[in-house]
Amino acid sequence: MYSYSTQHFAKKLIKTKNNLLHPLSKKMNLMVNYNKNLIKTLVVIVIMGFVILILWGGPLNLSSQPNQAPTLTITPLKALAGEPWCIKVAGLTPNSVAKLIVEFKDAFGVVWESSAVFTVTDRGTVEPDIQAPNSGSYQGVDPSGLFWSTRPVNTNQTSGAFSKSIEPQRLMVSVEVEGKRILSQTIERLFLLPGVERQVVDEAEVKGILFLPAQQEPRPAIIVLSGSEGGVYEPPAAIYASQGFVTLALAYFGQEGLPDELVHIPIETVDKAVEWLENHPRVNKDAIGIWGASKGAELALLAAAHNPKIKAVVAKSPSAVAFEGVSKAMGIDHKSSWTLNGEEVPFVPIVFNQQLSDSFFSSKLANEPWSTAPMYAYALENKEAVDAATIQVEKINGPILLVSGSEDGVWPAETMAKAIMDRLKAKGHPFPDMHLNYEGAGHQIGAPYSPTTINWLTVSGGLVEDLGGSPQRNAAAALDSWTKITVFLQEHLR
Repeated sequence: MYSYSTQHFAKKLIKTKNNLLHPLSKKMNLMVNYNKNLIKTLVVIVIMGFVILILWGGPLNLSSQPNQAPTLTITPLKALAGEPWCIKVAGLTPNSVAKLIVEFKDAFGVVWESSAVFTVTDRGTVEPDIQAPNSGSYQGVDPSGLFWSTRPVNTNQTSGAFSKSIEPQRLMVSVEVEGKRILSQTIERLFLLPGVERQVVDEAEVKGILFLPAQQEPRPAIIVLSGSEGGVYEPPAAIYASQGFVTLALAYFGQEGLPDELVHIPIETVDKAVEWLENHPRVNKDAIGIWGASKGAELALLAAAHNPKIKAVVAKSPSAVAFEGVSKAMGIDHKSSWTLNGEEVPFVPIVFNQQLSDSFFSSKLANEPWSTAPMYAYALENKEAVDAATIQVEKINGPILLVSGSEDGVWPAETMAKAIMDRLKAKGHPFPDMHLNYEGAGHQIGAPYSPTTINWLTVSGGLVEDLGGSPQRNAAAALDSWTKITVFLQEHLR
């Protein structure tokens, strides 16, 4: 009886449990099936999305952003001469080929151009700052390459490397793909920043162009001297004024009211300019420096050795001696370039031997650039004249910065700069003098990001003068020396 009852009760209990759990079990099965269907649906949606992307936009490459429109970004759009530009092209087809082109028209109406072909990166970009071109007007990774390698489209139109214009220069940078220009951007090279004043100075004893920086308080001043081309050399004066200096681009010959030729120029011309600046309300009279290139460097060193009020000197492609004046009678009627207190400054005369004469006439007949460096090197063999004409640089009341190139085509600037440094050391010059010499560079070491492809100049009489140096080495010298010169002036003129 007991056994039957227990078994019967157990069966009833199990049946009751099953009756209770059956609805819940059925509900759970429905939920599992629902979730499986949902997952299947989501997977189908994702797969369809990828299929649509591939069909719509081509092979999938997330890193290259294939739907991005090509862009050309250049910073800054307006740059002071000597300051860098950064170019970046994005949104191109990865691993394709793109050409970058730079064009501009100079102050004489001559069109200049450069170009370089690049392989587009996996990211769809071209960046000359970090990429070397496959081919083009320059080689290797060079942020300034597209700018210094510009050259006249028609070289017969240009008279050489020298320009005195300070007008803004508009350049067009373009991107070409498969022979079609797809992007272009205009940028500007400035020589004068907004706020800088330009004033003509035409007084009895001082002639030139004065640049006043935007700052109103008294500022350090720099006298800027041109070379044997004469007149005023405005570009560096305008640039340094834009950096905060008062600058005077001083004329000392080749301008109305001044001698026509670089012969018997009074060194006192610089003294009068110093005095004039001292009396200007915008000038810190205790911080006056001088900057000169070529024959201007020769004058800068002579003037500073004579005038202790000049507190710093930048001499680019300098001479260690006073040379014969530059005139049509040069080498025949020997006269000094300079006078002091009414007396001719001792000088090294220019003498032609047969070899020099032959090379000169050969170059002139062929209308090819002629290097005057051998002529000056031959003149320096006159040791008696050199001893008498050596500039007493140890008397300069401030530091001296010399810049030279080993392949100077005008005169042996490297040799003479080393002679200057040797003399300063031997005489115990108590200032931090510096010599920046650049292997393979020539006479014209200017502002970076500017053309260096034309290293010759047509001077008076139709002579085509070889300035020397390779375009790439001249550009590298400009890039390295530019900031160092600015820092030198800022440190020593306060």
